[in-house]
Amino acid sequence: MAQADGELPEDWLLRARKVGQAGNSTNTPLLGTALLAKATNRDVNALALQTKVHRGYSARGVAKGILVPMCVEYEIDLRTTGAEPLNNQPFFAKLQVSRDLIPESKATARAELDYLVECLEAADYLEGEQAVKAFAAFLRVRIEDGNKATVLLIDSSGLTLKSLGEVTRKFINANREGGRRGQAMVAACLDLAHPGSVFADAINDPSRKVPGDVAIITPPSGGNGSDYMGVMSAGVNPADVALSAEAKQKAVTSSEILQFVERLAKAGIGKGLYVAVDPSQSTIELEGLASRAQERSGVLLSVITDPERLLAESIQWSPFSLGECLKMFPQFLVQRLKDFHCGKDSQQEWADLLEGAKEVDYS
Repeated sequence: MAQADGELPEDWLLRARKVGQAGNSTNTPLLGTALLAKATNRDVNALALQTKVHRGYSARGVAKGILVPMCVEYEIDLRTTGAEPLNNQPFFAKLQVSRDLIPESKATARAELDYLVECLEAADYLEGEQAVKAFAAFLRVRIEDGNKATVLLIDSSGLTLKSLGEVTRKFINANREGGRRGQAMVAACLDLAHPGSVFADAINDPSRKVPGDVAIITPPSGGNGSDYMGVMSAGVNPADVALSAEAKQKAVTSSEILQFVERLAKAGIGKGLYVAVDPSQSTIELEGLASRAQERSGVLLSVITDPERLLAESIQWSPFSLGECLKMFPQFLVQRLKDFHCGKDSQQEWADLLEGAKEVDYS
């Protein structure tokens, strides 16, 4: 289930991913242990670490005896390498997980612990199929996020703009991966037009302050934006966002786009890009949205429904030459596939499609 293409609960994908970004790597196997326990016994206390508490169980035993051996066998990254990952602070020798294990004076670590407790409290209500799917979501995130250094190097020589646009359209529609391929494509295009200033939001976190999936960040005074390459977080200041982009690989309505515009206006972001690249998307319904967005919210909006057009326009406004763009975009997309946690085979699939699209120059 974790490795299949089937739908898994978005809230647990989000929780697993956010816990997996915590500074304390032990938070990750702890969450996995609790979800595994709930998937096998609905009566256990998801916050328990030992049997001495109400509905308690030996979290250490489950982690050491089941979770770690399974993840070692299937090469799933738990962010820790020891045989007993729960023998670490602040959980070592504790009866159960609680917020007071870390003092408030340690603000970052305490915030991470608070979020972990929220996740465990939610897990405590799980049972049956819900619990199994939540654990599968945890495993899928660890499969996708593990070994994050792996980025395939792409040889894109011999491609024309036409062939690159066509293969890009084919690639994002072959397996949409919940829309993540479309998001990665938008980020890679903006990388061409705004090198070093693109933030790509890899998680669907409703708590973040910046609307959209991808944002162009205004470089600090005297800077060139190179420090901004990475993943957008809830801590990004909307005042620093020059443009925010939303990417959808499903048919959308004008009202959905206008809702995005309203979120931009509320955040004080004056420029927006909405990329709706479902092949069945009606373009007639979206006509006139730019003027309506300007009149209603004062937001300068661009709506694009053709991925090949987005690529061409990004290249047109890029500071790099056409030839450089044709070579750079495939590699940018590989990086963004990783950033958006696309499947482990997506990079190779992209490389294979590019190889098949190369046009031989007989001149």
